[in-house]
Amino acid sequence: MIQYPHYRLTAWALAAIVLLLAGPAFAQKDRWWRVELLIFSHESAQPPEQWEATPNLAYPSAARFLVEPGRVKNNIKQHGGDSVVDKFGRQTLAIAPTSGTNIPRDTNAATSPIAGQVPTPFVALPSAQLEFRGKAAYMQRSGKYRTLFHRTWVQPITGRASALPIILDRSGDTGQWPSLQGSIKFYLSRYLHLETNLWLNTTGDYLPGVWRMPPPPLGPPSLVIEALPEPDTLSGDWTSKLEQPSSTLEGTEELPLPEEDLGPIYPYRHAVLLQQERRMRSTEVHYIDHPMLGVVAKLTPLSAADLEAMARAEAD
Repeated sequence: MIQYPHYRLTAWALAAIVLLLAGPAFAQKDRWWRVELLIFSHESAQPPEQWEATPNLAYPSAARFLVEPGRVKNNIKQHGGDSVVDKFGRQTLAIAPTSGTNIPRDTNAATSPIAGQVPTPFVALPSAQLEFRGKAAYMQRSGKYRTLFHRTWVQPITGRASALPIILDRSGDTGQWPSLQGSIKFYLSRYLHLETNLWLNTTGDYLPGVWRMPPPPLGPPSLVIEALPEPDTLSGDWTSKLEQPSSTLEGTEELPLPEEDLGPIYPYRHAVLLQQERRMRSTEVHYIDHPMLGVVAKLTPLSAADLEAMARAEAD
């Protein structure tokens, strides 16, 4: 068995891993949990592993995003338009051609809370509610670890067939590759389960020579900007510029063809895949070990009173 002496966790993480607050597995499909997920990289890792040269990296065909209120507001502030967040966590901004008369508003009907019943699922809660916040900050300050993802939210957990993976990165919006890409999935099958489909983009210092792998895929977009067509100044009807001829004048010089867009350049050399499935128990802290990545997850069951209190607070 390979030992990784350079990837030992700090005392808090080891204590959290071995701390087993045993809880029963729930069979009800309508049970809700509060999720906290922390993912970090080992900055001083020099793994003796021989990683797969071209791992099979892919996003799920059907997935969703967490809704981050700050990101939603920033998108509206930056682009303007009418904002709608659908049930999959995707934000659409409909932007009129005269932005000065377009009042940004958030018509988030798909995820608005039902007062007194349940809160909005899959919405990132404020960082003050992160149970591991202090420990994660301590690890970051040590210089040995770097936090790549840390969020908490509430959600119902269903059976495997109906549970959607959650995409953690926003590469589909930025068009750039972040350090961490991929998705996770929680589902219920007698026990709670966590599936990871994550990969860490690296500089490939452990690789010989100058070889680099082909770039991994970018994620699907979580932000869609729809530009409404400009109105015709004579008739007032909405028409698309695509319907107008480019030129009706004879003898017009041909415009040069635009240069081919080669797209963004992959700034890394390699990606290491973390694809595992872990059985979980509620209220336990679970840790997925990996020479280059660490995943800490905790699921806390929510009672009907908890849900009602959260829904009322959200409605207020």
